[in-house]
Amino acid sequence: MIDTGDTDTSSNGSSSGNGNGNGGNGRETARPIVSILVALFTGAGISLQQLSTGQPASFARWAMLIGGSLIGGLGGLFAAGLFESLLQWFGQVLGKFRSILRWRALFVGVLCLVALAAGYAVKPAIDSFERWIHGCPRPAGVRVLTSQEQLDAVRQLADAYESATAAANHGCPTAELYVYAARPADARDAIGSGWSNDALGQIGPRPDVWLPDSTADIDAARDAAAKFAVPVPIAEQRIIAASPIVLGVPAAAVPGDLADRREDLTWKQLWDEVTRRGWDVLRPDPSVSGAGALATTVLYDRTHVDGPAARTVEQRIERSLDAGGFPLGDSTELLCRKRAEDPHRAAVLTTEQALVRYNQGLDCGFDQGRPGSEASLVAFYPTDTAGADHPLARLGWDTTAAPSTAAAKDLEGWLGRDEGKRALVRAALRPPPLFDVAEPLTERFGAHAGIAFERRPPPGDLIRTTLQRYAQARRPGRVLLALDVSGSMQTLADGRRTRYEVAASGVGRALDLMSGRDEFGLRVFPADGRGTGSRDIVPLGRADVPISGVPRAKAAIDALGQVRPAGNTPLLPTIADGVRDAAAGKDEQIAGLVVLTDGSDTSGTDPSSVDAQVRGKGVRVFVIAIGEASCGAFALKDITAHTGGACYDADPGAIGDILQDLFGLLWGGEPGNGT
Repeated sequence: MIDTGDTDTSSNGSSSGNGNGNGGNGRETARPIVSILVALFTGAGISLQQLSTGQPASFARWAMLIGGSLIGGLGGLFAAGLFESLLQWFGQVLGKFRSILRWRALFVGVLCLVALAAGYAVKPAIDSFERWIHGCPRPAGVRVLTSQEQLDAVRQLADAYESATAAANHGCPTAELYVYAARPADARDAIGSGWSNDALGQIGPRPDVWLPDSTADIDAARDAAAKFAVPVPIAEQRIIAASPIVLGVPAAAVPGDLADRREDLTWKQLWDEVTRRGWDVLRPDPSVSGAGALATTVLYDRTHVDGPAARTVEQRIERSLDAGGFPLGDSTELLCRKRAEDPHRAAVLTTEQALVRYNQGLDCGFDQGRPGSEASLVAFYPTDTAGADHPLARLGWDTTAAPSTAAAKDLEGWLGRDEGKRALVRAALRPPPLFDVAEPLTERFGAHAGIAFERRPPPGDLIRTTLQRYAQARRPGRVLLALDVSGSMQTLADGRRTRYEVAASGVGRALDLMSGRDEFGLRVFPADGRGTGSRDIVPLGRADVPISGVPRAKAAIDALGQVRPAGNTPLLPTIADGVRDAAAGKDEQIAGLVVLTDGSDTSGTDPSSVDAQVRGKGVRVFVIAIGEASCGAFALKDITAHTGGACYDADPGAIGDILQDLFGLLWGGEPGNGT
């Protein structure tokens, strides 16, 4: 009995021990698995909470915040209250499936990979669902200011950048670039003055990014800021590309003995060839064009032009502009006119970028296609040429929103990466050195891919000195201003003043730009209340010659104060008569007729007959259309374009600015001497 009891006791003890041993082994085996699960739950919860940093702004972020909190709490619950129960449960399971779980390391690894993959897939899946329900979220808006000459090229870059952000964000762009333009001088003054209300009305909203033609513009803006005693709003700047100043010669006009020397001549040697061969040469106007200012500086400096020599250079350019009826404007306006009609096949002094884009058939707002092989331009690269370096300036206004700032920084970074540099090349710009260029900067489009040049623009002091020399060398103006005084000019323009009063005020501002060498006359139409004809209230004459002892500018302002608008609008006869009278000046003058009107012609004159009368008379016709007037009516665009002028549809508030711009182009010499 004792032996049997001993045996039973031993057996019971052994059975109990085995059971405890199996349970203990199962618990110990399960412990790392449960620990991993707890770590996965807690880590996943923390990760999802981090993804929703800040106040959730969308359904997806609310879902991540709530889901992450629940998962993190569940992990903590497992660790704090259910750990032992889980150990016991897994011990029992492992006891039954011991043979299967011999591969537990592989199982745990697969489980971790599945959890990791799920973690990567959660946000894209939620974002895809949200895009399917609501569409793409609104991208951050970035305002980009550039010059008129760069407008189309920068829009091309903007499209490439927006496409790049969309490709990296499941088809949804993260930024939307609003690209707009201003003349270089206007942009410099606006940024340097802190973007006043005048700049807001004339140009537009404060930009987040400024893409000027060269660092000379940024230096001028800093000088303007010092003058206005305001902080310079430039937060960061960098050079993103460059384009050399070249002479573009029509392919059919390139002589054989120069064809292989396109990169071997200095500017002095090249200009001597231009003079010897009697080539016509065009150049953007330096007063409105960054490319024109840089080209004039390079030409004057490298050919050692002094006062008399500058006049000789300008005479050649002026004759070429007049012969083809070319506008007084920037490189885009000049080359678009050349593409439409240039029987003289003039050479063009401009940037390589403008030349290449001309050969591509770009920048004119309508599809004309590429010019023919004979009309396409071939670039001559003087060995001592300089370039327009193209900077990006990120602006830091106090009111700049954080999303716009982040998007502007991303744009800046993108333009410095290979993808952005390739986009710059496609816009016919050369990124910083050590980046290979390709089409369109190739012989196919008149360029040479491997050219070397000085990438920095001339110093700011040299540019200013050159522009002063240019102002002294350019020919004086002979300008007749014809002002509509029909009854409709009594209509209120701004709630306080009539259209006529606004126009008279704009004329007064523009007269301050006259030099003593300029000639000016003021004419009104209709001549009287019957609504026919026109009459002079200030006859054409030199600005420094008084009228009855009164300075001519003051006499004009006084005469405007005596006019009372009434009658109809004999617009087309006034244009025909004005061109005839303005053409009666000297050869060494630039003649212009500036017409300001608020209505359509009431005379019944055939527009085509007026177009025929004004062509080839050497007088540029400019029309400012306000109110009910339109540049599309009576073929005003054709009449003005065929004379090298232009037609402007304008608000009454913009009259003064347009007149100042026009008279700045037409009048020569130093302003302020005509009173």
